[in-house]
Formats: sequence, C-alpha cells, structure tokens
Amino acid sequence: MNASPTITTATTHGVANTLALPDSLRLILESGVQAPSAENRHYFRFEQGPVSVRLVSTDVATWAEQPHRRALALISYGAVVENMALRAAELGQAQSQRWSPDPQRLDLIAELSWRPGGSPPEALASAIARRHSNRRFYRRERLPQSMLQRVSAAADAIPGASVSWLDEPAERRLALQTLRIAETERFRRRALHHELFSAVRFDAGWKQSTTEGLPPGALEVELPMRAPFSVLRHWPLMRAACALGMHHTLGLRAADLPCRLAPHLGVLRVDSTHETLGWLHAGQALQRVWLAATLEGLGFQAMAAPVALALQNAGGDWVSQPVQDELRTRLPQLGGGAAGSARMFFRIGRAASPSVVTGRPPLDDFLA
Repeated sequence: MNASPTITTATTHGVANTLALPDSLRLILESGVQAPSAENRHYFRFEQGPVSVRLVSTDVATWAEQPHRRALALISYGAVVENMALRAAELGQAQSQRWSPDPQRLDLIAELSWRPGGSPPEALASAIARRHSNRRFYRRERLPQSMLQRVSAAADAIPGASVSWLDEPAERRLALQTLRIAETERFRRRALHHELFSAVRFDAGWKQSTTEGLPPGALEVELPMRAPFSVLRHWPLMRAACALGMHHTLGLRAADLPCRLAPHLGVLRVDSTHETLGWLHAGQALQRVWLAATLEGLGFQAMAAPVALALQNAGGDWVSQPVQDELRTRLPQLGGGAAGSARMFFRIGRAASPSVVTGRPPLDDFLA
C-alpha cells in the first residue's frame, strides 16, 4: 500500500460503482467496519481525500436532540479507528489520524493516512473477526488475577484510559443497582422503549444473523420468554405491563441477573479535558479491552445504559429527571476517577459461545 492511498471511482449513468481499493487498504477499512456499534448499526462512510481517507459521520442530525447518541457514535468511531490501526500495523503500515480536522464540519470525525513501518503488530489484531457480544449467563468462577491484568492493561495504550474492576462487595452492589435502574428505565419510558426494540430485527427469527440491527437470537432470551418478549415491542402492551411492574422484572433480567452472576464487572474510564476526544479515546480503549478478552477466550458484554441515560435530555418520553439525577449521583462513585470519566460498563467471564452473532454489511456500503 502506498504511503498516501488514493481511491478511484467509476460511474455508470451517474451511479458510483464499487470503489477500486488497494488490497491492503481494503483489509484495513474492512477491519474498521468490524468494530462494535450501538444497536449493530454503523453511521459513517469512508470519504476520499487527496492523500488520505476520511471517516465521516452520517448521524450528526440526531446529536442535538439527544446527546447520548453522539457519545455512543463517537465511542463507535474510536473503535473503528483502533481496529484500522491494529490491522494496518499487522500489514506493516503505521496509521496516523487527525481527529476532527475541520471545525466547520462536525461530521468529519477523522482523517487517516498510512506509511510503511511503525510499531510492531499486536496480537489484538488477530481477534478482530472473533470479537462479539456474548449475552449468555457466564460461569461464576473467578478469573486469574493475571488474566484480568492483561485485559485491563490493553487500555493503557490510550491516553487517559483505565479499567476499574467493580468486584469489592460494596462497589459491586452499587454497580448492580445502577445498571438495574438504567435498564428498568429503558422499558418504562416510551422513547427509550422504542430505541431499544426498534434495534431488534424480529423479522430474522431466533436462529438467523443480520448484517444490521440485533438478531433476536443474539439476545439469549430463554425459549419460554421469547413470545412475551416479542409482544412487548408494542408500546401499548408494554405500558400496560409497566402498570403491573413488569419493567422491574425486565430490568432485573436484562442487567442485574447477568451481571450478578458474572464473576467480574468492570468500568472503562477516560479522563480527558477534551470532551470529543474523551469519547473517541473511550472507543479505542473499549475495543482494545474487548479484543484482549477475546484473545483470552472470554465472554464480554458492554453495557452503556447508565452512561447513556445520564447524558440524555431528560423529560418527555426519555429518561425521567429523578432517574437521571440518581444515575449522575452514582456514576462518580464507581471505579474512582474524575466526575464524568465513566464511559462504559461491562461484564466478563467464561461462557459458551453466543447462540447467534451479528454480521456486518459489506465494505462497499460505506464507501462514498
């Protein structure tokens, strides 16, 4: 691959055909597409530059209304860039990125270029294709401390990033309560309910994967609960169920129980004086930690609800003000660090492989 990659397009009747990319550049960009994203939907495209490739958001219009969407998108973009850097190093290329290179373009997330050489490749790159969310219940056996140290150390390469393990009884109790409060609210409030269930591709059935959205089988819902869960995607029925307290049961099943049974809970923190960079670095660190867990053969599930609800514009059909206030009080107490530095919770442990894993659209769908 050249130090300054270029992209060329051919058009037929004004419609762009597949972009012609050098093989190594295609591998790097495909690794970016394999990064995690909220709801398994990527909102970006790769855009041609004279001597670089730009990562451009396609979701900026939603950020003003709900700031949590911006934070989750930036985390995803950070993971995209980190995957690309890892793959580039494996191919003998050093990646350079300029974050937010044009203040006049909020949608321009990063400008990326490559040159031969750089740091030696990391083993993390070999786990990119195998990394998946695992929503099964994990075995309760605790992991060796040396293994936890290897997983948490993966975040150290990112400025300001660190992992705190929430395994002390008092802190674990507080974390479980915080996760349960947030997940319960997602079933109780109409906009949160819509955001949650609109991501699930019920049309795929319980055994098939999807390239976008969440296949139901990946949620690991128990067989007797699948029909009731499917019905609750209809808000009038969910609202009636909430009147009977069903949202508490769902919050318990979605967050408290799987986290309570997991041997370890963690929180990813990033201390940063630059708000945008803080979220981008969180995405880079999250991806590295997740890949490290994958290399160890562990199940991993990221849990964003407490942080996301703390960021929302409260009221209306979104998070209620009392719940948001409670989350904002609790978050600084978990894992230490500066206020606002908690970026993502996760559980980790040994588990059977997921029943269904998500797919990704082809790279050509992301090429401008």
